[in-house]
Parts: sequence; structure tokens; C-alpha cells
Amino acid sequence: MVPVYNFYLWIKILKKPWWWIIILLIPGVGFMMTMVMTGITSIAFQKKKVSDLLPAGILFFIYLPYMGFSDMKFVGIEKDKKEKRSAGNEWLEAITFAVIAATIIRTFFIEAYTIPTSSMEKSLMIGDYLFVSKADYGARIPMTPISFPFAHNTLPLTKHTTSYLEWLKYPYLRLPGFTHIKRHDVVVFNFPEGDTVPTNIDNPSYYALCRDIGRENVLSNEPIGELGAPGPLIVRPIDKEENYIKRCIGTPGDTLLIRHTQVYINGKADVLPSSGQYKYEIDFNSKIELYNLRRVSNGFQADIACNNATVLNAALIDKLDITEPLEYIGINGETIPINYDPRAINPQKINSIVVTLPEENVDKLKSVANVASVAPFVKDSGIYNPDIFPFNPHYKWNVDNFGPLYIPKEGATVKLDTSNLHIYRRAIEVYEHNKVQVNGSSIIINDKPVDSYTFKMNYYFMMGDNRHNSEDSRYWGFVPEDHVVGKASFIWMSLKENVPFLKKFRVKRFFTFVNSEGLSSSYFLPFLLVLAIALGYFYIKGKRGAKQV
Repeated sequence: MVPVYNFYLWIKILKKPWWWIIILLIPGVGFMMTMVMTGITSIAFQKKKVSDLLPAGILFFIYLPYMGFSDMKFVGIEKDKKEKRSAGNEWLEAITFAVIAATIIRTFFIEAYTIPTSSMEKSLMIGDYLFVSKADYGARIPMTPISFPFAHNTLPLTKHTTSYLEWLKYPYLRLPGFTHIKRHDVVVFNFPEGDTVPTNIDNPSYYALCRDIGRENVLSNEPIGELGAPGPLIVRPIDKEENYIKRCIGTPGDTLLIRHTQVYINGKADVLPSSGQYKYEIDFNSKIELYNLRRVSNGFQADIACNNATVLNAALIDKLDITEPLEYIGINGETIPINYDPRAINPQKINSIVVTLPEENVDKLKSVANVASVAPFVKDSGIYNPDIFPFNPHYKWNVDNFGPLYIPKEGATVKLDTSNLHIYRRAIEVYEHNKVQVNGSSIIINDKPVDSYTFKMNYYFMMGDNRHNSEDSRYWGFVPEDHVVGKASFIWMSLKENVPFLKKFRVKRFFTFVNSEGLSSSYFLPFLLVLAIALGYFYIKGKRGAKQV
């Protein structure tokens, strides 16, 4: 109560509204409000120039005691009100309050995001501009409250300079929400493997690099192929880790299983939203030729000819809604990397093409002339992929065949042994802050031998709708509840990449709501109609008012 009473007296001295104390007590926003209050206090000491107000606000923790112990005369606010304020002061105050208001909205209600990758196609597409609701699941109190406004983890116009200070940290706390995360919700969360980041490499993650080449080689800062030198490591708090967006497939207490791309939850087949997509391998009637190459996100597309006739061209590819790069399977069955330039590929060494498209368009592709077959491009079961969670040969899992996996629930107890510790160790050790050791066949947690563990948090399993082009929980495991940011709610604009300006606008996606089945119908035309009516109403009202005057 002491700081609350302190704020109350300060507000009373400066003759400001009592409700300012509420803003002062909000984590993060309270620091900005303290800057404003220090600026107003500076004015009360007759220090009114912008050159006085800026250092007063920014260095309030120095400036406040300086004013208190100096010989400056406290004039107060009433005398100051009689004097005309400068334009600079008025602008500074207006901008400050605008920033505070926007920060409150961004922290506790909604925040704007842009979709940067194709992992959620066709539900959410590259170039979608959407609002994410913080209130649905309950707004998370900022854990790192001292931060530059509107910047996530780096300062504007910089690549590596952190936008936050860790002088003050708050424990995880979430305000009450309207609902909880349900299966198929589209969720924004902090990347679980984003707590440690090499300065110069965003993808793959630090942990993936360590698994691939060894931690010592990453720390040596030697160049890693085309990726270059990793650079110094950056350690980020939870709320400053990169934001990811995926669909929640598994909720706390569920058991998840994937067999030949089909997801099963608690033994029942889970239905992918109609807007999702998979990879398919196309065989042709004879050897193919590639021409009219064009760049798309993360690779290339091309027109394909077979038997001296065009099989796939840009118009048909667009009609089939193929937006991902074409991939190639060599005559020996090898997969040529997705971002490989097809101009460097000998067409005689291509056996088949792999495309990523919505399931409902597969039959249309099968009916195209010179297409011999279209089959799901699926990894066989029992094949171990070292890039797949939990990164242990005991679990021969891959993107298409995964599990069974129990998803931890708060208060649930699991039996532990050295065979399944690989699944839960990061959750126990990193997310729930326990000391974990293994001594032979014994597991020791916080210096006590154990054969079970009771979880303190809920966890979730997230997957992208673009099932074969999504790095999700299959690659890095569970998403803890303290990493959850909010729920994707509303797309207000959607723009295509690598197309002429007039073709950029996906108008049908403007003003659509995101839900568990996909997207709602567009409300853009009704919005324009309501806007036109409102503008017409105020125009006519203004005309009538002018005539009366």
C-alpha cells in the first residue's frame, strides 16, 4: 500500500485525475505514466522546455530525486495554467498519452500481426494482416515491463539491439479470460525454443544447430556452411521470444498420434480444416521440361511441359491454388531442396514433381492431360528423423508418423524412466524450473530420486495447417501455457507477394473472422456500406447546421 499511497499524494499535488493511479499501477504502462508524471512535476518546478522534459521523463529515476534535493522552487500547477503552453509541450503530451493508450490496448486487448510464412496456408496466408485478441484467454501481465513502446525484442531500425531492460521482472500471471484454449483454435505464442538465439541465424534455432553440429561448434562461432558464423548468443525472456502462430491440435491431457499424416486425438481421427494442405507427388507420362521460371516465397515455380504439350502453366497453378515452390524428386529417389534453383537442375534427372495444394484440388490435378498419377507424399512409419521431437533414436518418429504422445496437464502425474524422460525433460527442467539429473537408470529431480512427476502447468501441441511445410510442435515439442500470447481473431487486410500492384489485394479475405473451421465470410462490403451511410449522415447534418447558423 505504500507505493499506492505515494502515487495518490503525487497525483493530488499535481492536481490530476484520481484514476491516473490505475494507469500508474499497470506493469509496463506504469513506467510510461511515471515519465509523464515526472514531466508534469518538472513543469511545476518551472522547467518547461522540451530539453528539460525529455531527460526528466527518460531519466525519471535520477531527475525526481534531483528535483527533490535541489534548490529549485516548486511553483505548482495552478500558476502554470495561467501561462500559455508551448506547441512543443502540447505535442509532447498528446503523443505521450497516445502511446500510453495504444500500449494499454496492445498489452491487454488486441495486437496487430502480419503472417510472414506459409506454415498456416490456406487458413492464414503470407501477407494477411490480422488482429490477435489478448482478452480471450486472459491478457498476460508483461514479464519484462521496461520496454521500448511497440517494439517486440529489438529496437526499430536495428537488427540485434534489444528493446527491453531486464532490471525488473515479473512472474507469470494471466488475467481472467473469456474462454480457454480449445482444440483447433488458432493461437499466437512465444516460440518455445526461442529463449536462446544466435545473433546472425534465425532459422534453424540454436537448439536445432546444437543437435546438428554440436554445442561446442555453435559456440566456437565458426561459419556453418551458407548460414555463416552464428555470432554471439542472445538470451531472451519468455515474453520477448519470437511470436509464432499455429493451430492447437492437442490440449492438456490429450494423447496425440499421427499415422500417415492422419492425426488421432485420444484414439479418434482429427479433421483438418478444409483450408489446410499437404504435399503430393506427381508422376508424368514421360520426361518433363521446365520453363518460364518465377520466384515465389522460399523458392521457384515453373511451367511444366510433357510430350511437347504444356501440362502446368501459371494460370492452372493459380487455379489449383498452388502457392508453394515446386519440389523435385531425382531419378534415384533423392529429394532436391525446396529452395534449389531449377535452372541448375538437369530435367533428365527429374523423376517426379512434388506440389503442395489443398486436398479438394487433388482430383482436378489428376484430370490434367499427361499427369499419370497424383499420390500423397508421405514418409514411411518407423523411420527415425533426428530433427523430430524428442530427438532420440528410441522414438522412430517423423512428420507423418508421430506418437503416441501424452500432452501434460496441470496437476497430472506421469511415470518417469530413462526411456520417456527425453519427452518431458525440457518441460520439467526449463519451463518448470527444476534441476534434473540422470544417474544410470535413476532420475533425480531437485536432488531427490523420483519415478514420477506432477506438472505445474498446462501444455499444448501446435501444428500448422500447411502440414508438410510447417515447423511446429513436431519439431520442438510442447507449448507451455505461460508462452501463450492470444487468439487469432480478425483479418483486416490481405496482400499477395510478387505480383503487380493491382493484383495484390485479396479482397475476399478483408474483414474476415478466424475460427476453428477456417475463415468467415468477408464483412468488407457491409463495412464500406455502413461507412458510406455514416459519412453521408454527418455530411447532411453538417450542411443543415451551417444553414441554421
